[in-house]
Amino acid sequence: MGKKHIALFSSILLLSPIAGGFTAQAATLEELQQQKDALQLETNTIQSQIEEKSNSLNTLESEKSNLETKVNELQSQLDELMNRLAAQEQKLADIESKILELQAEIEALQVVIDQRTEKLNTQARYIQTDAGVTNIASMLLSSENFSDLVGKITVVSKIVTANKDIVEQQEADQQKVEDSKVAVEEEKLAAEALRQDILISKNNVVAQKAEIDVQIAQVIENYELTEAEKNGLESTRADLAAQTETISNDMAAEQARITAEAIAAAEAEAAAIAAAEAAAAAAANNLTASVATTTTTTSYSVNSSGFLRPASGYISSPFGNRVSPFGGSIEFHRGVDIAGSGAISAAQSGTVETATYHASYGYYVVINHGTINGVNVKTLYAHMQPGLLVAPGQTVSQGQQVGVMGTTGSSTGVHLHFEVQENGAVVNPVNYIGG
Repeated sequence: MGKKHIALFSSILLLSPIAGGFTAQAATLEELQQQKDALQLETNTIQSQIEEKSNSLNTLESEKSNLETKVNELQSQLDELMNRLAAQEQKLADIESKILELQAEIEALQVVIDQRTEKLNTQARYIQTDAGVTNIASMLLSSENFSDLVGKITVVSKIVTANKDIVEQQEADQQKVEDSKVAVEEEKLAAEALRQDILISKNNVVAQKAEIDVQIAQVIENYELTEAEKNGLESTRADLAAQTETISNDMAAEQARITAEAIAAAEAEAAAIAAAEAAAAAAANNLTASVATTTTTTSYSVNSSGFLRPASGYISSPFGNRVSPFGGSIEFHRGVDIAGSGAISAAQSGTVETATYHASYGYYVVINHGTINGVNVKTLYAHMQPGLLVAPGQTVSQGQQVGVMGTTGSSTGVHLHFEVQENGAVVNPVNYIGG
């Protein structure tokens, strides 16, 4: 309340009767009470908003705690997986070492086999010649007696028996070589399968970590924003409390002043009543105009390209400009959405460039198909479920499953977001897979 108005009210009370004094001041107290009630109502509204923000912060705290638990679980899974991968890599190293040993054994056996083969061939050529037969016959005819003859026959028999053993050993070694070659091929296949499992397992862990990182960043951002809003509301509440306290003090002072001036007016001389009534009437008119003026100024304020359709279902959102499902604004849609469920397959053979998690795409895969009709062609498959079936660097064939339809990332339902890029620029996928 201004000093000018306080002085005016004092003159009125000194000159007016008790009843007139209370009537004039009641309007002022009522205005102060209205202002106090309005501030209290606004304070209550602010308090409700603060409680709402506090609940939101508690919810975000819980989400953050859950994410921290997920991070710990993922770290445990990662530690376990790394231990398994270390064991697999050791197994892979053992397999590769075994392959080298088998190859060395094959080479050594082959040398022995070649040497035996040459020896047998030499003996066979010698026996088959006339000279060889004559020498053997001469040896037998030259025997001096029966004992000598038996001895020479025994020597010949031993030679034949030895050759027979050599032949049998030769056949056994050759069979061992063939068995070792088969074992080498089997070990190679096992090693390659193990190598692919390791590659995919590592990539999926990296993708899961990317997803958790995005979620943590979103929670932190929401938490900081909500906390800032709560702090702002608390500051506003403090300002309202200060204003309310000021008005309460004004009301108490005004009430005390009214009481004191009423007592003084009651003790005034009766002779001043008539003059006081006249002065009070005039002053009351001025007060009404002044109060009215003050009151009015207050306010508050699939086709010939050879590409396959990557998933079953219908195209729910085409390529090009569309109304955004998030906010309703016009946006450019970089691909087509295929609504449905189930497996997602490579539209064409190629090499996996990307297989990870993205805040908008969710779990997604990019396949490079190389140069087709003079341009480099890539395809992108987004919003898949966790647990991708391929990893970067892996070669995939046309129709090979790369994942399962999901709704990860910025998605309003289960579907596949499918893009086709030519030399890095998106084109209408309908030109490749049909409508």
